[in-house]
Amino acid sequence: MSAGAMDAPVLELDVEDNWESINAWFLAHDLTDGLPIVPPTAARVAAMTDYVERTLGWKAADVIGTLAPKRGLATVEKIAANAVMAGCIPEYMPVLLACVKAIAAPVFNLDAVQTSTHNTSPLPIVNGPVCTAIDLNFGYNHTGSRWRSTSTLGRALQLTMINVGGTPGSINIHTQGHIARFAHCIAENEEENPWEPLHVERGYARETSTVTMIPACPAAMIDDNGGSQTAKDLLRTLALSIPYVGNRNTNGEGQPLLILCPQHARLLANGGYSKAEVKQFIWEYGRLPFGNIPRGNLTSFSKKILKQYADFDPSFGVPIAEKPDDIVIVVMGGTGTHSLSVQTRLASQNITVAIERKDGTPWQVAG
Repeated sequence: MSAGAMDAPVLELDVEDNWESINAWFLAHDLTDGLPIVPPTAARVAAMTDYVERTLGWKAADVIGTLAPKRGLATVEKIAANAVMAGCIPEYMPVLLACVKAIAAPVFNLDAVQTSTHNTSPLPIVNGPVCTAIDLNFGYNHTGSRWRSTSTLGRALQLTMINVGGTPGSINIHTQGHIARFAHCIAENEEENPWEPLHVERGYARETSTVTMIPACPAAMIDDNGGSQTAKDLLRTLALSIPYVGNRNTNGEGQPLLILCPQHARLLANGGYSKAEVKQFIWEYGRLPFGNIPRGNLTSFSKKILKQYADFDPSFGVPIAEKPDDIVIVVMGGTGTHSLSVQTRLASQNITVAIERKDGTPWQVAG
């Protein structure tokens, strides 16, 4: 049995060879998320690391990143052990390695995500050919049901955060918790996106597979219920549904995420709006009147925001982001008139990374 979840070198453990005993041992040692695991035997872990070396050039002992708060070294082998536990297959490893690389980036500030009372969890948004290759869901019910890749990749990332970056008993102190801790990995619906997908917007070739990591709070549904008959009506509905006093993106330099259903995206695009113009509209009109904010709440506002708006008329609106381009828009989901608004953690920045080989060249999905 491979104990690849620990920060020390990977060890071989002798555990009674039955499913119940193995799961009881991992649960007792705080190495799971509470759900049953697939036992990370040496053979299963080796199948993962062999695939990575063969396709990406990374060896089992190579370090992908250092994870807070424990500053554990996330080697390919340790990531593989957690992937096995989550139920992944080897073909998912390129995406998982990119996820780990992203959360390890200083701008993402994993320490804040891991140790804060904020209900925040890393949300990977995957773009490019890899989505189809591993059957990541981007349509109906995009975070669950039968999609093994969607569910197990999100879980593998969380287990890696717990076992490599975390210290038992000192993380996951969210006030209520975040259901996304169990399975949070989604793909953009590029087929029904009337604009350029997120990774192309950020400078990557369409054929390059990428992961964008968002420090995401629980999503809030924007239920238009088919009421908006024009693009302008829908823009007003979206803009008025996002700002509220408890949305932290109002009081700092956050990067809120808007997940548009395909029907909403088409209505906006057919109305002549580019993605940049949608961001501009929401930034201009999705504002909270400064006078509506309880004075005590202003103590948590950034000095920059206070300096900009404190001397204005109380009816002057505070935007949900410092500038329009800080708003992130993706298209996702199936038929319906329901979109999602996701506030993000202020001290963390989203980041997009390409899925690459060890030599830095983009990894291409086998045709």
